[in-house]
Amino acid sequence: MSKRKFIMPGIFYPISLNFSLRDHIFSGKFFIKTTFSFMLIFITMLVHANQDELFEMNLEQLMQVNITGATLREESIKTVPSSTTVFTRQQLDVLGLDYLHELLALVPGMQVNRSADSPINYSYSIRGRRQGIRSREILLLVDGRTFTDPRSGGADSALVLYPLANIERIEIIRGPASAIYGSGAFTGVINIISRTQARALRIGLGENRKRTADINLSHESGNWQTNLYTRLSADDGQSYDINGTNTHDPREETVIDWNLSYGNSKLQAFFSRADAEDFYVLEKINNDFNFYRQEARLLRFEQRVEPMDNWKINASVGYRDMRQYFHAMLFEAGDLIELSQPASNDPMLAKVRLFGEAYQFNLANDLEINARLSTQFGVEWQRETETEAQAYNNYDMGQLVRKQFPINYYGNFEHATASGARDSRNISGLYSQWLYNLTPDTRLTTGVRYDHYEMIGSRASPRIGIVHQLNARHTFKALYGEAFRAPSFSETGLLNNPLIAGNPSLGSEVVKTSELLWLGSWNSITLGATVYHNKYESPIGAGFKNGIRTYINGRDQENYGGGFRFDWQINDSWMLRTHYSSMYNLPDSYFREADRLSSVGLNYQQEQWNWNISAVYNNQREYPLAVNQRAPLAAYWYANSQLRYQFNRTQSLSLAAKNVFDKAYATAPQGVGIVGAVPNRGRETSLVWQWEW
Repeated sequence: MSKRKFIMPGIFYPISLNFSLRDHIFSGKFFIKTTFSFMLIFITMLVHANQDELFEMNLEQLMQVNITGATLREESIKTVPSSTTVFTRQQLDVLGLDYLHELLALVPGMQVNRSADSPINYSYSIRGRRQGIRSREILLLVDGRTFTDPRSGGADSALVLYPLANIERIEIIRGPASAIYGSGAFTGVINIISRTQARALRIGLGENRKRTADINLSHESGNWQTNLYTRLSADDGQSYDINGTNTHDPREETVIDWNLSYGNSKLQAFFSRADAEDFYVLEKINNDFNFYRQEARLLRFEQRVEPMDNWKINASVGYRDMRQYFHAMLFEAGDLIELSQPASNDPMLAKVRLFGEAYQFNLANDLEINARLSTQFGVEWQRETETEAQAYNNYDMGQLVRKQFPINYYGNFEHATASGARDSRNISGLYSQWLYNLTPDTRLTTGVRYDHYEMIGSRASPRIGIVHQLNARHTFKALYGEAFRAPSFSETGLLNNPLIAGNPSLGSEVVKTSELLWLGSWNSITLGATVYHNKYESPIGAGFKNGIRTYINGRDQENYGGGFRFDWQINDSWMLRTHYSSMYNLPDSYFREADRLSSVGLNYQQEQWNWNISAVYNNQREYPLAVNQRAPLAAYWYANSQLRYQFNRTQSLSLAAKNVFDKAYATAPQGVGIVGAVPNRGRETSLVWQWEW
């Protein structure tokens, strides 16, 4: 294995361990053979195991879990006016997964796509709607903070590897949510509530020299409370043979999330950095040069006020700074030898810096008028800026885009070319929502939000929903909502790109969704079914304007779909969860997305033991092989599994295997020329010790 720059601190390895022995210990065969033995030896040494059922959560309890992201008030699965999936801390602990994108693959209607934009780019979509390599259609919220890249508009480019270890509860809301959140909540919202008052240490070691450390610390003193979460993680990546080229995908990440509160005041600070090497960057492999780094910095202050017992006000100010650095090959060796001066056989290389920042103010009110009626209303203001967009090339990129041949060859990276217009814009929004109990069993939700985007225009986004509980077992929901997505700076101000140009006159896209849901619950079984219809107006996509390939607002589109889910608590030990989603009439431009999705999960618990297996299925789709040619991409399935032993209420040991059967599967790239599509990781086995105190 080639030398890597990603080396974690010595606590993960004994200092005296030599590299050959270390490689042997962390090799796949040795690791798999010894981890089970290690678990059994460790368990037999414990003589005072607590016999309580320490991590049981039955189906009835899951139905009562609070949901706050859909209406800004506490709801349950039965009452929430949306199609929502919730995972709790107890559920996350038994899955054996590390990251948000791995979890989302289990959610009805969602699929995850590893692209070739970077070694750690995993975009995700809801109900088959994703344009481009970024997840621009989904809003990611963490403890009230917006995790969206101000430049690209994508949640995945704001935080590429979000860890599950610090999540107390996560809500995945499917369907338009602009009536509350404005642009970006186009096809759904991911609302994360972090752990508080937690003291925990989690250490993991695995194949490919994977090493992780997660720590939660908290302290209280009178009205003061502070919470700190830190994560350090790295691995040497897996090996891939791609069209005759061998490459790896090593990665390293650091996450720090801290908050300090005093009474009704709270200060939040967040920092993350993720690094990756080799593999694909901008859809080309160039080992020892390809590099990608993503950084996120967020600062937010929140003040809660209660003028009256029935009136709560939350005011917050925030700042976020998102940065991407990457090194990539744009053209291969020899491509520009006849087009450059002096003539050079070198590949065209780029070192790129893309920065964006945003300032945000939010004022939210929750007023309970009487026992049957409440209203939520507020205002929001943001200023988004593309602070830097530069590419440093060894050739003159601007001359190449303008076709001013021959282009200059510099042989170094001292020449910069602007890759963005470095625009700024002000955004303002007003929203109002009413929750009215028509009868004890029927509730009406209405709301509307008005947003104005400087240089883009204005848009009103309404919603209406009725939730009726027919009896204790059956609930029906009828929903209608509209959402919009304003174009990002990377779509309007993109400059000097040889493949596509920005479009300053690009307008917002709109979706109008109608949905019917049914939920049935019995003592040990819950069933759910949904059907929906989407109409997209002025959808944003790639096209031609005045003979130039750019982003355009296309013709209106429609599609529909549905799905069902089935949860069965077979007995006190076994629980089964499954779903199936189907999408119909997807527009031709969505050919990268599967239209049949399914997942199944089986959990077994007996005293201190817990075993979980979950599987994901995506059916056949296509990927672009050439400009006017597509190739089929085979359907795939894979499974994840974890065996966990809880020694007592404070300590546990887990053996986890992602893609446990080592399935080879690929996902679609955005561009052309990647034969066989983008390979995903094979089996990843790890051993995790967790201590809470």
